[in-house]
Parts: sequence; structure tokens; C-alpha cells
Amino acid sequence: MASFEEHIAQAKSNLAFLEQINYFQNNKWDWQVTVSFYVGVHLMNAHIAKIANLHYRSHEKTKEALNPFNELSLVRLDEKRYLDYVKLEGLARRSRYLCSDNKFNKETKQFLTNELQLGKAVKHLDALMSFVNTKHGTQFPIISINCKSIIDINLIYFQFKPILYTEE
Repeated sequence: MASFEEHIAQAKSNLAFLEQINYFQNNKWDWQVTVSFYVGVHLMNAHIAKIANLHYRSHEKTKEALNPFNELSLVRLDEKRYLDYVKLEGLARRSRYLCSDNKFNKETKQFLTNELQLGKAVKHLDALMSFVNTKHGTQFPIISINCKSIIDINLIYFQFKPILYTEE
């Protein structure tokens, strides 16, 4: 079972990867959203490991433990942070399976992932990072990201940085 520190280290490694793929493969929105979700997975698993010394092997069990209405859970989140995690998971599902990020939407059309979904994912991830920092005193680096949909959002750990291409 991975420790709190190991989950945090993996989250930070995935954040560095997110920054790299955003810079070098900026149009790969689906991968950036997916990586954002897995940063969130490690953050929540770190929280669970720190508080209860537990590790869940499925996303459903993790969500059940984090659910704010699960009064028996020692690791439950407040409703806002829980919804950040659930929405991040939905965005990642959309990017992986081309389905709606709302699991109750049964439309069969294709749902593509673009810069707007990355902005939403980053917003939810930033809130989860802030939660882990506040609750467990974990520091995270500032991530530079080229995503126009975060320009007007007040984020703690992400800053908009356009990629400037130069001709050689």
C-alpha cells in the first residue's frame, strides 16, 4: 500500500508531466484532462492514507469513502471538494471514452475534449490541491499552462502562460 508521501510524490510527478505535455503537445486536450484526473486520484489517495491508513483499489470505493454523506467515513470530504473530485472524474471519462462527462447523460453522440474541458479540469484540480495543502500542509509548485479558458479564473497552483513560438 502506498504511503501519503508516495501518493504526493506521484501527484507532483504527474503535475510535472501535465506541464510538459501542455507545453510540447498543447492540442492533446484529452491526455491533459486524464493526467489532471490522475493527479486528483493520488491526492485523494494520499488524504485517505494519511487519515485512515487505507487504500482503495477502485474509483467507486474511493468515491464512497470521500462522499460527504457517508457519516461512517473518517476521510469524507466537504460537498464542494467531493464534487470537484467527481466532476474531474467525469471529465476524464469524457476524454477517454468520448462520452458525456455527466454519467446520467445517455446520448450516444461523440463528446470530444477540448481546451474548455481542460480549463474545467484544472479548476477542479486546483481546488483539490488547495484542500490537501490546507488539510495536510503539503506544498505544490505553480504550474504554467497554456489554456485560455483559465485566464479569468482565480487559481492558486496554475497560471496561464501562452506558448510563444519563435522562428529560427
